[in-house]
Amino acid sequence: MTVWIDELRRSVRGLARRPGFALLAGATLALGIGAGTAVFALIDAVLLAPPPYPQPERIAVVGKGDGHPWSTISPQQYQQLNGVDGIERFGAVFAPKDVNVAGGGDPELVTAWPVDAGLLPTLGVAPALGRNFSAEEDRPNGARAAILGHAFWQRHFGADANVVGRSVLVDGVSTPIVGVLPPTFRLQGAPDVLLPLALPASSQDRATNLLTIARLGAGTTLAAAGAAIDARLQSRAEELGFADGSWRPHFSATPLAQDMNATARPVLLLFVACAACVLLLVAVNLSNLMLLRALARGRDGAVRSALGASAAQLALPALGEGLAIGLCGALGGLALAAAALQLARAWLPPDWMGARTHLIDAGAVAFAFGAAIAVALIAAAFGVWRSRGAGAAHELAAGTRSGPGAGSQRFSRALVVAQASLATLLLATSALLAHSLWKLSRVDLGFDARGVLTFRLNPAPALYPDTAAVQRLAERLLERLRAEPGVRDVALTTGLPIGSQFNVSARLPDGRSPPEAPQYGAVSAGSFATFGIPLVAGRDFADADRAGAEPVAIVNAAFARQYLGGDALGKSIKVEDGADLPMPMMRIVGVVGDVHKFGPQEDAPPTYYVPLAQVPDGLFGLVRQFVPLNVAVRVDDHVQHHALAAYAERMRAALREIDARQGVAGLRLLERDVADATAVQRANAALTSLFATLALLLAGIGLYSVTAVAVAARQREYGVRAALGAAPSRLLRGVLGAGLRDVGLGLAIGLLVAIVAGRVLQGFLFGVDAADPLALAATLCALLLAGLLATALPALRAARVDPMQALRSE
Repeated sequence: MTVWIDELRRSVRGLARRPGFALLAGATLALGIGAGTAVFALIDAVLLAPPPYPQPERIAVVGKGDGHPWSTISPQQYQQLNGVDGIERFGAVFAPKDVNVAGGGDPELVTAWPVDAGLLPTLGVAPALGRNFSAEEDRPNGARAAILGHAFWQRHFGADANVVGRSVLVDGVSTPIVGVLPPTFRLQGAPDVLLPLALPASSQDRATNLLTIARLGAGTTLAAAGAAIDARLQSRAEELGFADGSWRPHFSATPLAQDMNATARPVLLLFVACAACVLLLVAVNLSNLMLLRALARGRDGAVRSALGASAAQLALPALGEGLAIGLCGALGGLALAAAALQLARAWLPPDWMGARTHLIDAGAVAFAFGAAIAVALIAAAFGVWRSRGAGAAHELAAGTRSGPGAGSQRFSRALVVAQASLATLLLATSALLAHSLWKLSRVDLGFDARGVLTFRLNPAPALYPDTAAVQRLAERLLERLRAEPGVRDVALTTGLPIGSQFNVSARLPDGRSPPEAPQYGAVSAGSFATFGIPLVAGRDFADADRAGAEPVAIVNAAFARQYLGGDALGKSIKVEDGADLPMPMMRIVGVVGDVHKFGPQEDAPPTYYVPLAQVPDGLFGLVRQFVPLNVAVRVDDHVQHHALAAYAERMRAALREIDARQGVAGLRLLERDVADATAVQRANAALTSLFATLALLLAGIGLYSVTAVAVAARQREYGVRAALGAAPSRLLRGVLGAGLRDVGLGLAIGLLVAIVAGRVLQGFLFGVDAADPLALAATLCALLLAGLLATALPALRAARVDPMQALRSE
């Protein structure tokens, strides 16, 4: 150990005398370790960290075995699961909804999760304050109760520890606060409020809107639990209404951890692949640098060997330098990773971070030091191996007074080819994703989001019990908003043109129903103009389309094309009758353009719209359980994000004038919703572009170092050739040609690998394939330009060699 410490000390002193090599090697390693550590930290936080609950391996999500995360079942199916073998207990969450909360501060529109009393015990969660729901509270018409989310408790109540026992108005009804959730509670995000689910004792609800969580008994496997659940529900298929269906569902249990990271997994695995390529490229680059360094010490090593030094003693200087470079690379990589994650926090999904305030923990530090030291020592050992023994003597004899001989030059250039191949792979991946993102951005979404602000509104059922009451509120609010300076159009709708979904089955003119329930929207007059959705045929809704007038509807072009043969005007459709919701026939008076509600990568779904004032009370009561009302305001100027605060206050002030008991939420630019529709694609393109830039930089460094050393080693040769009449341009072309040949070979290999690997990327791409000519051409140009720049300086040195200076040493 003392020998190692002494050698490390000498190596550090030697590196200090040659700061250029130390900085180049340390910076190269730090770049790779920084990228790898940042990705490792994300993987550790998102994919490897278990859910924040006791014995998380025993918690499962129960749903239809269709492979989709967060699969749901119906309340009727859920109530059949009592006593299933191997299951300790169940808990359930209904579809989240917006509720108004007043008390303790200004009224707010917040997200509430209806849950049953079994959810928290199933997850093993004890409230941070207070208690769980009681059986009395979790039944129809039971006692009112609410449990606050931790963040909402801090924001709205100032983290008041005495909040339990106080009452707030939830949708206009006084509701006692019985508990506060811990900060770690999350499933599909974190709620603001939990409310009792209060299912009837024998629910007949067959709509699959219930997320069901199960805690498995000790020793029960997921497969066994899923089989028992499926057997129970299949045995009661006739009672549950799917015994004779054309599609018979099967049920399963999937790990909670798998569902919680299902969305992040493919994106993070792409980042892992990119980081692995960068780290491999760093290892190749560092190996090349350490090889050149070891060969430069060849004469010193030969002298020490002749004096009796052992192989271990000959290797110690290189390994000592490798250890020193590894330690420096680890420290630099940690700093780069921490900075990168801090900058990325703004666009990382909030649930990736969970309750963690930082991602660089002990595991990330251990990874950084372990990876950096391992890569550096392997690279140093590789350099020693290539320059050892008789081979070193032969290369010294074949070469000049210093520097590598022909054999080592060939091997170094082979490493350059490998670097160019890896860089090409990352560049091509980045170019494919960037071109795909560009294609997505060029898709016409069917509406104009510029200058449109939106916010959510949910009139409390206790204060606005029916459609007429909500319509009166809507008319007063829209009239007040139209009076605001700069406002051009206003609208009220149950769904926005993008990011919202609400399916309601319809009955077509021939009496049949579409195979899949189309999208449904209830809108105010003028909504299509507010969103810039073009009217293709017929007329828009008017103020005269009110309750008591002829029921009318407007369909989009996709609905007319798929279900009505393209000829929709004058035909009649109706909302599918429910058990206690008879619906009127509606005459189609207009056709509007298609809207890509689910983003540019998805086709526009068939959609039909109805006037908000004509929605029957029973249907409106169902609609408001699942979707809020959305107010849209189009203004004259193009609103910038920094102006949102002023607009937000104006909108809230307008609502307070109409009804001070109502809260609003989600005031934002509609352009942000459009941007969110491609957020994953933009993140993929940005991260792979960063990795590709690192790869290009590292490949350039590798090519430069090899070319520079080769030019220095052949200085005498260039001097002789210049003395014999070789023109500087010829020497310049020779060095450039050699470097670009290596790059070209690596480029060809990398493009072939990229085309093959592109098949794996196809799920991330839109409108392009793995052999996209534009992406491959951009990769070709970028790498050739990098190769040209990397070899230009050494080539200029070769062209400017002074024959007398080069030969003087002889």
